[in-house]
Amino acid sequence: MTALLAGELRRLMARRMIKVLALLALLGIAIGGVATFLNTEQTSEAVLGRRRAAAEARVADCVRQVPVVPGPGVPPGGKAGLSPAGQEDFCRFRYGGVTDRRLKLEKLKGVLQGLTAPLVIVAWVVGASSIGAEWQARSITTLLTWEPRRVRVMAAKVVAAVIVAWVFSLVAWALLSAALLPAVFVHGTTAGTGAGWLGSTVAVVLRGELMIAVATSVGFAVASIGRNTAAALGVGFAYFLVIENVVGNFLAGFRRWLLLGNAIVLISGKDSGGDVVGRSVLVAGLYLTGVAVTLLVVATVLFQRRDIA
Repeated sequence: MTALLAGELRRLMARRMIKVLALLALLGIAIGGVATFLNTEQTSEAVLGRRRAAAEARVADCVRQVPVVPGPGVPPGGKAGLSPAGQEDFCRFRYGGVTDRRLKLEKLKGVLQGLTAPLVIVAWVVGASSIGAEWQARSITTLLTWEPRRVRVMAAKVVAAVIVAWVFSLVAWALLSAALLPAVFVHGTTAGTGAGWLGSTVAVVLRGELMIAVATSVGFAVASIGRNTAAALGVGFAYFLVIENVVGNFLAGFRRWLLLGNAIVLISGKDSGGDVVGRSVLVAGLYLTGVAVTLLVVATVLFQRRDIA
């Protein structure tokens, strides 16, 4: 089993698709790091204090000039316009903003969480192509000549795909964090970070890795059942475009049984997150894992029974 798994890992890592995805990820991370550095600045608390004082002065000046509706507390003859509460809200919205262009390290958790969605798509593609390409090239026949135990072959292939997707995502998260460090050190602040922040950031990565394993396994299973990479991509596109949108929009109570709804809850780390009422993070993780395992079992049974030639 070890030799089989090692062979599958070498086969996947040698694929041109993995190299292209890695280059695209490096390019995107580099652009993101440079753009973040150029759009942030180091600002002292004293400067921010002066900006806030100036903003409050602008708000007060606006309040004096904007007409209000006559009413309790308004002198007779007051001009028609906003209510007193609406007057202040309008002025604060228009003039009360204070720009803080420092990069806060505490926001790294949200950045990593946002990167999870594209990494899940990459995992789906990796899982689907790891078996779909074998069917298309008919190299699966050669492999079964060397290792006829089909369950072992399926297990090795899906484990290798999950490992590659895991490593890819971990490297992407690490490189993105490193790309943001210059902006953090030069234009940033570590305020708000601590033991709780570190634990929640690690939790984001762990939940993301579970979602990536699920996406890889589901993509692998669908491609194996359809005997084609395009089958997994087509099914995924149709499912998320049609079923998720139609059912999710018209049957809100059914969202907790859809993949996307559970994925939102899991990645966000919030019970009933993304308007998926009644679904906890733990149950979402268990549900998604159950879907992946079920599809893998179906794919394995079909793989055992179908004619490969």
